Amino acid sequence: MEDLLQDKLQTNIDRIKMSFNNTSDLMIREMTVGLNKEISQEKKLKLVYLDSIIDTTLLQESVILPLAENLNIDKSQSKELISYVSNTILTTPGVKVTDSYQELLSAIIQGNAVLLIDGFHEVIIVEVANWVERSVEESLGERSPKGIALGFSEKAKTNINILRGIIKTEQFSMQKMTFGTIAKTDVFLLFINGIVDKGILKEVRNRIEKLDVKYILEAKVVAEIIEGKSKSFFPLTVSSERPDSAASALFEGRVIVLVDGTPQVIIAPSLFAELFQSPDEYNVSFGRFTIRLMRFFSFLIAIFSTGIYIALDKHGKDYIPPKIYEALFTKDEFLPTIWEVLILNIILALFIDATFRVPKSAIFLISIIGAILLGDVAVSATLIHPISLIVVGMSCVSALVLANKGLLGSIRILRIGFILISYLLGSDGIFIGATVLIFYMISLKSIGVPYLSPFIPFRYMELKDTLYRGDLKKLANSKHSFPDDN
Repeated sequence: MEDLLQDKLQTNIDRIKMSFNNTSDLMIREMTVGLNKEISQEKKLKLVYLDSIIDTTLLQESVILPLAENLNIDKSQSKELISYVSNTILTTPGVKVTDSYQELLSAIIQGNAVLLIDGFHEVIIVEVANWVERSVEESLGERSPKGIALGFSEKAKTNINILRGIIKTEQFSMQKMTFGTIAKTDVFLLFINGIVDKGILKEVRNRIEKLDVKYILEAKVVAEIIEGKSKSFFPLTVSSERPDSAASALFEGRVIVLVDGTPQVIIAPSLFAELFQSPDEYNVSFGRFTIRLMRFFSFLIAIFSTGIYIALDKHGKDYIPPKIYEALFTKDEFLPTIWEVLILNIILALFIDATFRVPKSAIFLISIIGAILLGDVAVSATLIHPISLIVVGMSCVSALVLANKGLLGSIRILRIGFILISYLLGSDGIFIGATVLIFYMISLKSIGVPYLSPFIPFRYMELKDTLYRGDLKKLANSKHSFPDDN
């Protein structure tokens, strides 16, 4: 078969060189092993590896030196050589024998060394990889004053190591899958056996197995296939950089998807109520009844406040006293209120985007420019009403409270939508838009689980950790369940 290796050493070597296009970091080390100390029974062997991604010290001490010290192997049958070398001579923890050419190529790409011996169609794969990775640091995208300080890194093995350090049980299970026709990427499915919802696990696995891509550079590729056909501007899966958030999701019966090369894990399913939770709530006593309500009101302020302001300006002139109306809305400003609000939203969105992208040394400069441009020049030149600036600024700050949960994009879309419908229909438009939004959210499902659960459908027992943080002992001992979409 095409995928099987040949028993001629040079044929296999030529094939490997051709597959790697004679790349300059492909190293081939030749050695000779004598059987029964007779020259007539010498066997040539070659060690193949990519010099740029292997641990040369480990290769030297665990592979080359043991082979060199056993060049004359006293074995009566040469067919036992592969087994003897892999089981007795090599001292690395990971050693594997294969006759698959594709597995050989994959092993070299993953930083392993491959030992080929003339006359054998099997090869020995030795784990000697040395990938460059940053040290484990604090999560910058999901900072928390309390809780675990470590964040995930780009290496899957490191992230699994961190999770195993937290979840100390033999029920913590992992399933490995590989995707990519051009470049292979490992995807890991993590769950706790006995706790995980079997239906969710099966559905996530089935969806991931349908993934057909040339390569994977971002976990979002896998997240979109998990979300399925239910495309929405609300996050139907949540990505997290925090090990404590991932561990908590596993203990609640969820599934974690980990993509090698990305510092975030994908948590499924994702429910709307959980977007207002944060890890530090489980490490402090104060705020257990108020913090989540404040975040929920921040969400409402972020999407409704500018729309209400526009509706009052456009349709409330006959109901508001003239002096109050002149104080709150455009009087001598150059731009109408609707354009003030839209332009301010665009400018602040640009400033927020720039803050996340520019070098840290330039953030202070951007802050000064923003304060001068919007807070002084625009108001002094009567281009923008001060109240418009306050309302839009309050809306943007409220949105930033929920930015680390992936809601920033959703809030921007909803905010613009309510601005336009408020301008056209006034307060009636806000009620119509809010009703449509609720029905839309009711229709959403994350891996078959209703997005607004446990509110719709109402599930009393699951409310203990939604609008408020419940008693920690009861939460740790309770069994979470998810409603069946059927």
